[in-house]
Amino acid sequence: MKSSLIAGLFTSFAGVIVACGATVQSEPQPDPPVADAGPAPDANADAPTKPSSCSAPLVDPKCATQTPAPTTPAAVETFVKDNAIPLRCDGGGNEAVWDLRPLVDLYGDQKIFMIGEVHGSNEIGIVSSLVFEELAAKKLVNVVAFELPMDLEPALQRYVDTGKDPMAEQMIRSMATNMFGAILPKSARALAAKGVALRVGAVDIPYDPATPVAAIQEVAAKLTTQKDVVLATLPTNATPGNPADVQAANAYFDHITSKKTEICAELSEADCDRLVAMTHALWCVVLSDDRGGSEQWFARREQVIYYNMHAKMTAETDRMFLHMGAAHTNKLSFSAGSRMAKEWPLTKGRVFSVAPAYGDGSVIWYGGDMDLPGEPESIVSALGADAQPFFMSTTRPSATCQANPIQDEPEQTVGVGGTRGEVYDGYIHYGKLTSERRPGDTKLSRAGASPSDGARAASSLDATSARILAFRATIERREREALTARGVGARR
Repeated sequence: MKSSLIAGLFTSFAGVIVACGATVQSEPQPDPPVADAGPAPDANADAPTKPSSCSAPLVDPKCATQTPAPTTPAAVETFVKDNAIPLRCDGGGNEAVWDLRPLVDLYGDQKIFMIGEVHGSNEIGIVSSLVFEELAAKKLVNVVAFELPMDLEPALQRYVDTGKDPMAEQMIRSMATNMFGAILPKSARALAAKGVALRVGAVDIPYDPATPVAAIQEVAAKLTTQKDVVLATLPTNATPGNPADVQAANAYFDHITSKKTEICAELSEADCDRLVAMTHALWCVVLSDDRGGSEQWFARREQVIYYNMHAKMTAETDRMFLHMGAAHTNKLSFSAGSRMAKEWPLTKGRVFSVAPAYGDGSVIWYGGDMDLPGEPESIVSALGADAQPFFMSTTRPSATCQANPIQDEPEQTVGVGGTRGEVYDGYIHYGKLTSERRPGDTKLSRAGASPSDGARAASSLDATSARILAFRATIERREREALTARGVGARR
């Protein structure tokens, strides 16, 4: 298979990596108004079609030992065809049937269900919203989190709770209909209207430096002898990209880091953790427009994402549905997702993460249409670009106890090394991805019917929405640079 795009690095507010063989039409810009796929889910909408099943009940093979995994391309293809689990099938009468039961069963009693994505498609958001609704309706998750700026969380929570918040509503209208930032809040609102209690987690760095500044000042109010140490040089009115403010943010970050032991001696562990995370957040937003140093910027941003994630997971009853770019949801190393899987006590060893697979001929939107060759090759070779989504585990053996060949394949898409089985629990194969700017192109829909291609009247963006969309383009550029620096530039 020809060189393709770095899978999973397309996050909505976090970036795209371009590899050899991908065609980019333009540098990313704030997205224009998009066509609408029809009415959003609401409290009065019928539940998605829930059939009896598209496959036999999931059974865990009881294997004392496993026979070796197939190694020839033909044998691997046969294994994938035999073991890929359909999530949607023909229900007759031109109605498709969604069967998400296997994903629910595989998630089981774990604490976080992570869906990693490549950005700019219709299909991933549609499937994600259905999986989230299935889990939430069964009370298997009570937090819905996504890679949106943390400043937006209060507005999004009000929207989910009440159905009304001007800022959240404007932001949702400005996004592509099937983008996770639009479709998941709508799904959450529909569930909340039916009595399902949900908390929102917007876990990315803030777009406004005032947000971490206020958090730092709040922590500093609890200090005595170290209060001036924290506040004296705090850049309270910093502007991203301003050279003097960049210098001040760098100096402040180094200052707090060097004085952490003394400062935190006067704070609780939780307050110390918050001070450190918000110092990282302030540095990241002020340097978001800076050129160079993107790998360090990415690593410090990941610290903020990890903090915002674990802040939502403090009680044994907390269970999270998380939708982010697949770089952040890898379970091996460097990502917030991997730290939740390996470090955070309440979620350690209890994270289920799926990555995207898609067929040749896929197209996403990234400042323009971008063509994607299919990935991963072993899954695409077996399933092609079928319009019906499948789940393919990276670790489950066959019913006859033959080892899974996907497990030991090298995972080369997010720059962490390791094997597919170490990085993800499985892949959802979405078929052929279509550009989120044209929702009528997708063959998927939430209830099985063809989506409406009616266009929403373009509304002018308010200043805040325009600022957030511009921030999105900036973060995409920074993450692209960061991951390229990690040596993730081309594949097969």
